[in-house]
Amino acid sequence: MSPIKNVAVFGATGTLGQILLPALIAAGFTVTAITRPNSSISIAHADVQIAVAAYDDVIAVTAALQGQDAVIEAFNPSAAAYQSIIVQAAIKAGVARIITPDFSSDTFSPYVDEVLIFGPKRKAQQELELQAKNSAGALTWTAIIVGGWYDWGIQHGVFWINKTDRTITRFGSGNQKYAISRLEFVGKAVVEVLSNPEKYENRPAYFASHTVTTNQLIELVKEVGGEDWKIIDMSLDGFIDHGRQLWEQDTANGVENRMVTQAYAMLGTAALFDEGNRYNGDFGDKIERGWDEGEDVLKDNLRRLLN
Repeated sequence: MSPIKNVAVFGATGTLGQILLPALIAAGFTVTAITRPNSSISIAHADVQIAVAAYDDVIAVTAALQGQDAVIEAFNPSAAAYQSIIVQAAIKAGVARIITPDFSSDTFSPYVDEVLIFGPKRKAQQELELQAKNSAGALTWTAIIVGGWYDWGIQHGVFWINKTDRTITRFGSGNQKYAISRLEFVGKAVVEVLSNPEKYENRPAYFASHTVTTNQLIELVKEVGGEDWKIIDMSLDGFIDHGRQLWEQDTANGVENRMVTQAYAMLGTAALFDEGNRYNGDFGDKIERGWDEGEDVLKDNLRRLLN
């Protein structure tokens, strides 16, 4: 396929979008942020063009995507409900590649539907693959899987390393491996995929800063942050079943913002720390060669984050 030059970003003002914009600009891409009509958040980058379109308006989205080679869906998973319209618009506008709204856990695990929280992403992926197939190759896709954003999680108190209370929660044995990445690392992965579109065509691409266990993290944290950390052991017995019960209760109660619920947190935790790796929290065998940043980088980042 032709080289990708013009890139449109949905969700450009979000946590991920704010990381992607400077990474794309630095790599030489021409970037357009697709913002909604009611958005009050401004784009801080002078080099970024702005196009306004409601996600549920296929005509407006098609107009916004004219001249774009690729689309990045960096929005909240709830916005994945608009995937059909976005894909239709992308095809009409001649977009060649869509980067799907993944950027976290492996939604391509064969058992991932058991977890429930990835439903919007899974539905969006199915819609994309169907329409891409019907486009006779005009539209292609890549899903970027990076695991949890450990630096962002620690900074915002949603990681199992709590720097305020100086506690580390160890779910299960602590010996299960899982993939984690720095948030800026995700920007590098996106640039890699867009710079080599044929290599990553129509498949998930796996990147991770590190593949570690909680017990390994405990040792590293004590090494760089001192010994006075309390370890809280949490059993995973019945964890996922309880999470599913809460999820069903939320469904019955009409809860819309799932990401802030206890059910979401429990299901995501159970999936990541599953001792049998049923949900592919450890996808180390699939990571693109040469992308692991190594233990020294992890120690340096933990030292910066915790001190």
